[in-house]
Amino acid sequence: MSPPIDHYFPLPPLTYPDYASDMLKGIIDATHAAVQANVDNLGAGTPSRAPKFVKLLRDNKIIDDQNQSIATTNHNETVATLKNIEASMEENDAGVDSSTYGAYTVAGDAYEDIEKAVKQLQGTINDAKTTPGPTEDPVTHKIYWPESVEGPLRTACATTAAKVEHRMLDADADIRRHADHIRKSAPDNPTSSGYGGVTAPLTTPWSGHSYIPPADASTIDKIKGFAENELGVTEIGTNHVNRPYNIDDAWCASFATWVWQQSGINVDWSNKNYVPSVWSDAASKGLADSSMSSARPGDLVVFGGQNHIGVVVARNGNTITTIEGNSGDAVRQHTYDLSSGNFTGVIHPPATSNKTPVAV
Repeated sequence: MSPPIDHYFPLPPLTYPDYASDMLKGIIDATHAAVQANVDNLGAGTPSRAPKFVKLLRDNKIIDDQNQSIATTNHNETVATLKNIEASMEENDAGVDSSTYGAYTVAGDAYEDIEKAVKQLQGTINDAKTTPGPTEDPVTHKIYWPESVEGPLRTACATTAAKVEHRMLDADADIRRHADHIRKSAPDNPTSSGYGGVTAPLTTPWSGHSYIPPADASTIDKIKGFAENELGVTEIGTNHVNRPYNIDDAWCASFATWVWQQSGINVDWSNKNYVPSVWSDAASKGLADSSMSSARPGDLVVFGGQNHIGVVVARNGNTITTIEGNSGDAVRQHTYDLSSGNFTGVIHPPATSNKTPVAV
């Protein structure tokens, strides 16, 4: 048995209408698999990699170039083709990197549009119950709806799939615009020297082990633990790290937000991958502080120009120690003198996040 697929948002199943033929069931199942694969690619920030379901239906003469269902007398062959298409949709879905789910805020809006399209399809299927009764197939003696009923339902499936794929194209364009904005607004691999600090050498590679906080760990201890555990993570290629905060783009903000989230701090940034958005959102929530004298462990530090962000793990007099993602192609530790550093300010965790959790 294949392992279960981790979905971005699991779509509710499309239910079969009474008297649905195997062919209608096949296209309903394949449509659901295709839309789910599109949703999961969307959540991973890779809509361009989603399967092209509508093209497969056209190539196999199941629909025409206007997405209209094509009637066929070779029922069994069409059913087999639809099962193969469904399998290819599920294979694509299984290859989606679920560790990057939620990497792009445009995914949420697009998902709502896709969910609406699926609900409309289910409504169309349900409405078919009011149509004329079924007829008996003279060959198989099974009772089916006539082609006049099933044909439009197959068309509705294809039309829904086409709507979803069109929405994916829009989402892909949105994501590319976000990525371009990030690339133009942030240095590719910032190092502490540009902000007045000292970089600790990477003496050992990443351990490869997961950090498990002690039962009595405070939120601040968790932040330090999760950040320190990532020291030594390095890029493979350009802006790619084999870690959950990978977005295949400038990843300092994604790293910092991930550390907070792992520690139980979930702040709804409008774009967690873009430092100016994080700083602006923090200001609107009353978490941003332009006075570096208030910097303390657990804070996020935003550097001058809002081009880079890191996690504060220690404060010693007038110096802070940070751990930063995407710093010289890696997760690195730095030390800064607050009086000479180049900072925009710090972001404090929400007040409720500073409590020590009770062991259960």
